Amino acid sequence: MLFEQTIHDINKGEISPFYFLYGPEGFYRLEIIQALSHKLITPDNRDFNLENFEARESTAGDWIGAAKTLSFFGGIKLVVVRNLHETTLEESDQKALFDYISNPELNSCLVITASKVDRKRKFYKNLTNQPGALPCEEPHESGLVNWVKNRAKTFGYDLSSEAARKMVGQIGSKPGILAKELEKAMTYVGKENKITESVVSELVGDIKMENAFSLVEA
Repeated sequence: MLFEQTIHDINKGEISPFYFLYGPEGFYRLEIIQALSHKLITPDNRDFNLENFEARESTAGDWIGAAKTLSFFGGIKLVVVRNLHETTLEESDQKALFDYISNPELNSCLVITASKVDRKRKFYKNLTNQPGALPCEEPHESGLVNWVKNRAKTFGYDLSSEAARKMVGQIGSKPGILAKELEKAMTYVGKENKITESVVSELVGDIKMENAFSLVEA
């Protein structure tokens, strides 16, 4: 999964000066931004090294200016622009953005997000082809079994294959909900560190079935 590899690279300190995180899976976008923030931002430098923008309330000039303004504290500055899909950039702003991406400030990390893009539009077609563009698509259930097992492992817990399959089977392709249910299971077993199928059966509701009933009753 590109998402997992990106998180792995960030945790190793291999950080791109530009990311475009696009697609409907908001959990992936959030996790990548949190990983970058954890790696780059401290309580001491937060006021100087982190800037957040809503795309519809700002301009490309604002984002680029923030990325080019280096911090007195040193380190890599993190500039996050959310919801690009909610605005339309003027052609001059589009050009300025692509000019910046082609020659970015290496002591800054500019992150732009969009939950949906129209790749038929020239702007988005070009943007999604840039280095650092990462699709955040809804995953297939088959790939989430290993993902949730590995996530448990990073926290020091052993999630059995049977438990992982049951968790994914009951929740479906919703990594954000899977992460929350995994956290619940880890809290439940505590220092025992082993999450079995019976634990999942006891704690995790059949969300797929609940959603199906909701659709029938709607």
